[in-house]
Amino acid sequence: MFGSGTKFDLTHAVYAREGSAFFLIENYYSHLLQLSSYKPGAWMDSNPFLFSLHTLAGEREVSYSYRGDPGSILLTVPQGQVEMIFTYDEYMRVLGHGGLSLSLEAAPYKPQTGLNAAGACHGVVKLPDGSTEVTYGTYGKLRFRPLKGSVGISCGWNADDPKGPLLALTITLLPDENGELDFAVHEAMTEFGDFPAAYPDPAVLRQDGFDRFEAFKKVYRKPAKGFEELFEYAAHTCWARRTKPGAGGIYQSPMILMHYEYLGEAFSWQQSYHGMSMMGDPAEGWRMICTMFEYQNPRTGQLPGNVGFLSANAGIQPPIQGFALDWLIDKCGDSFLTEEECARMYPKFAKWAEFWVTYRSAGRGDDVTMIDSPNDSGWDDATIFKDGFPTINPDLMAFMIDLLEMTGRLAEGCGKKEEAASYKARSQRLLQTLLDEFWDGDKFVTLHNGKPVDSLSIASYQPILLGKRLPQKIIDRIAQQLTEEGNFLTEIGLASESLRSTDVNYGTSTFVHGRVVAPVQLFMCAGLNLAGKKKEAAMIARRFCDVSQEKGCILGFPPRTDTYLATGKPVYIAPGPVASDGWPWSGWNSCNCLTLMTCIIPEGEQA
Repeated sequence: MFGSGTKFDLTHAVYAREGSAFFLIENYYSHLLQLSSYKPGAWMDSNPFLFSLHTLAGEREVSYSYRGDPGSILLTVPQGQVEMIFTYDEYMRVLGHGGLSLSLEAAPYKPQTGLNAAGACHGVVKLPDGSTEVTYGTYGKLRFRPLKGSVGISCGWNADDPKGPLLALTITLLPDENGELDFAVHEAMTEFGDFPAAYPDPAVLRQDGFDRFEAFKKVYRKPAKGFEELFEYAAHTCWARRTKPGAGGIYQSPMILMHYEYLGEAFSWQQSYHGMSMMGDPAEGWRMICTMFEYQNPRTGQLPGNVGFLSANAGIQPPIQGFALDWLIDKCGDSFLTEEECARMYPKFAKWAEFWVTYRSAGRGDDVTMIDSPNDSGWDDATIFKDGFPTINPDLMAFMIDLLEMTGRLAEGCGKKEEAASYKARSQRLLQTLLDEFWDGDKFVTLHNGKPVDSLSIASYQPILLGKRLPQKIIDRIAQQLTEEGNFLTEIGLASESLRSTDVNYGTSTFVHGRVVAPVQLFMCAGLNLAGKKKEAAMIARRFCDVSQEKGCILGFPPRTDTYLATGKPVYIAPGPVASDGWPWSGWNSCNCLTLMTCIIPEGEQA
């Protein structure tokens, strides 16, 4: 699926698989593959737990090409191949023939202070059984166990500080006397437990990767014609970021990471995006929506903003869970919501709803919320916040309307009729407030200190996700705005800020300040679909899926690379590793594309 000289290499994507902490990425400059683990939660540009891979024939280094699939990745040189098989357990297998060696060169040590100082390699030790252990403190450790071959070590210290950190480290996996190489490389964040007495045959390990990927793909519907390739890459991106419960961390059930190399954590609202896409198995989609509630604060009801291998973040992300559940019910029915499920999740949804109206209350005596951070709405750098905080946001109100209604639906499903009626009535009242006070005849307006923010952000149209709950005239006006060429609509999808705005920026450090990003397509297209504008939704979705199929499962793209339409100023896109996209491949783009290509495009083009 990924390889040297193929459509997609590993300069922006990663090689990984479900359940494994290991990942590989190609260095943009050296073109060497680099090995690391997502578990420490480190960013690639500041990660000392990073090893460049070199292949050697005897003493001589030879350049390799590579090609990876769900079973393994092959590094090919004229003399033969080295194979790396990542497994569902906490190890990988390394195999080679013809006298080839594989060398792992650690990232150069950079003196640091504070917490980052713990990142240096703490030591290397050869053990009596022939294995070698490398320790990186809070970044974890590796154990190299030779099944065929031996370990070579090259390391260096500062001569003036012999007890200081290793300045250089290279671990070489050497073949045996028959030229055969076979290693099990284990990873752990703490101390190792028992090791297997014997390892499965490599063919079994390879097949396990293929089998698990094929089984995982069944959670999705089939893609629209022409998007079969994108479907494979998007599904693989989600599968490869699927975590294994346990393994020494805090994951209680499988979740899906955003990245490996940067944001190697499961983000709160992204789990619901993933759930929405799993229309081939709505019970699994519902499970994904529920995963964040496993970490719910029992006192306040708050859900963490993200969950890493070691800890759950105290931040917050928008309450998308009601919308995601509403989507699944609309597309798949509600048979997955058994009485037992409703009884299990109703109290948790209720606590989550009450968190927002308690800790984010606008102080009006109703369910209107007010926020002091863009993270609470998900519109990180949007122009709706250009006047400052606090703000009252229609985009967030739309989520709350759905959350209150779906909380009522869960209450109803477990026989709590009075509670169900109360939550549904609150949802209706909040909807009426949204329509009466926040629709200006053209868009929904964000308020700062009671005054409308003058913004051309597409966030102003996010309440379209309420679908047919909105009056038809509002649906029609939003659809008109979103399908007008040169306003928000571009050749590659919807821009997050109108092309006519003078306050727009496509730079690589921006998110929703004008770029065409995946979650915007999902919200607007899903909303148009639910509102009956299925053809319009499909047209927009097809444009974004086209560019994703061409350029990869990247979170967002600049709509223009020449000049800004409103000002005529040149657009500057940074060269080098970030190229024109600004982000690596992500599970966030992938699940959005999966919803667009398996539901929104087919429904719209069949309408």
